[in-house]
Amino acid sequence: MIDYYRNLPCIGANRCTVADLAKLAEVDRLSSEARKKANDALFRGVDQQQQTLQRDSKHLWELQRAAQSSTGRLQALQAANELASEQANQLLQIRGLLVAQQNALATQMAVQNDKEARAIALEEKFKSGSYTPAKETGY
Repeated sequence: MIDYYRNLPCIGANRCTVADLAKLAEVDRLSSEARKKANDALFRGVDQQQQTLQRDSKHLWELQRAAQSSTGRLQALQAANELASEQANQLLQIRGLLVAQQNALATQMAVQNDKEARAIALEEKFKSGSYTPAKETGY
């Protein structure tokens, strides 16, 4: 990634056109858009969990009550199976949230790495001593 920035005209060749600046702005825009999409997906997952939390809690309470009040062995086994199934479902929901969180974090890290690569390339150029100021245009 650093090589990408090293070879950009704005950094590597001492020339920077409006189009080159537009490319850099587009990279920033795409990074911001990727972060927003990842965060939106994370918040959608959290919203879904909040919506189902109360329903799941009530259902879990009913299953526990049924398991405790079961009189026969078959009823107790059925209640235990339903309880185990509900717990497995909740684990899947947790995994879904973790994946969304991981995606948001990975996106943020990619954006940060991109910014660091750009900063390193700029610092290398600055320290190389080969920068030539642009000619005055007489504004």
